[in-house]
Amino acid sequence: MSQSPAPSPRLLKLGVLAATVAMLAALGLFALTLDARDRTDAGTRLVVTAEGCRPETLNVPAGDTTFTIVNASDRAIEWEILDGVMVLEERENIAPGLHQPLTARLAPGDYTMTCGLLSNPRGTLHVTANDEAAPVARLARQDFIGALAEYKVYLTLQGRRLTDAADTLHQAIAAGDLGSARAAYRRARLIDQRLAMATGLFSDLDQRLNARASDFARRENDPQFVGFHRLAHGLFTVGRTQGLAPVAAQLGEDARTLTTRLRQASIPPARLADGSARALQVWLDHSGDPADDRPALDARERRDLRGLTQGTDKIVSLLDPLLERCAPPLRQRLHDALDTLEKALPDSTTAGDDADRDALVADTRALADTLQELNPALALNG
Repeated sequence: MSQSPAPSPRLLKLGVLAATVAMLAALGLFALTLDARDRTDAGTRLVVTAEGCRPETLNVPAGDTTFTIVNASDRAIEWEILDGVMVLEERENIAPGLHQPLTARLAPGDYTMTCGLLSNPRGTLHVTANDEAAPVARLARQDFIGALAEYKVYLTLQGRRLTDAADTLHQAIAAGDLGSARAAYRRARLIDQRLAMATGLFSDLDQRLNARASDFARRENDPQFVGFHRLAHGLFTVGRTQGLAPVAAQLGEDARTLTTRLRQASIPPARLADGSARALQVWLDHSGDPADDRPALDARERRDLRGLTQGTDKIVSLLDPLLERCAPPLRQRLHDALDTLEKALPDSTTAGDDADRDALVADTRALADTLQELNPALALNG
């Protein structure tokens, strides 16, 4: 059987060259398409570097604005829009090299922006009047009067308990009693997590109480790193009370300030469900990633989730009558998601296994996703 003659070396070279040119042309067209799409979807673009925001000042018209936050640093970041100490909007856990969109409806005024590390300088956001924009919707509060009044009582009582627990923690640390300090820490932290939704309204207190070492340039050695995670590092990781008394004293003062603010604060109805979902998402961002090489959730992470779930349960009970009237199917799905997570969280001080971790992460995400549906279903925004 005869064989076809082999192609000449010259033809082979021409073929390879033609294929290479075609591949480069296709890649170039693909890159241009991505770049065009990125420019189209970017909206108001803000780059967060290791040093802060670029640009440091943004000017946008009132109404709906879509921001694209680009993380150009080497750590995961969060970005917030603040009105004084009140958090208006936020985007959590943006990984290095990635970008996240955030659409906010803002009234005219001047706001500040957090810019990555908590030790970085803050940026400025100027929102100018826009006659063509739809007015920023005001929340109708009359249907929430009873729920908000009951929640205010709950927050005040929990705030007092947090203050008492923080004082007990400070006394145990000052006495050098590691066992008692650890027990007092667990009590105080559980209450702190019940209050996570409300604490998240106050950026300054939330940062002091709940910031993590990764939020600071010098991590555990950064002098601005205080609060629960700093105490947990000393009490449980290092295993001693030395040097923690000033941190515990600051925690007590912050707990007192929080209690005062919670007693005086006007909680926006739209933040009840949305803020609870955000608090759960923060837990997922820091504890629920199965790719972080840790074999299982540790006991502190499980206790944190229990406190968050207890705080969410209170909010769900407050919204229940309104959901029963306006969105019965969603109400049932919300209760199912909450019940599933509560049953998966036994009272335990030990770490769980891989299966336990996967189940808790899935159940927590399901609850957070269902909570995110409440505001659209109830026609709430803000």
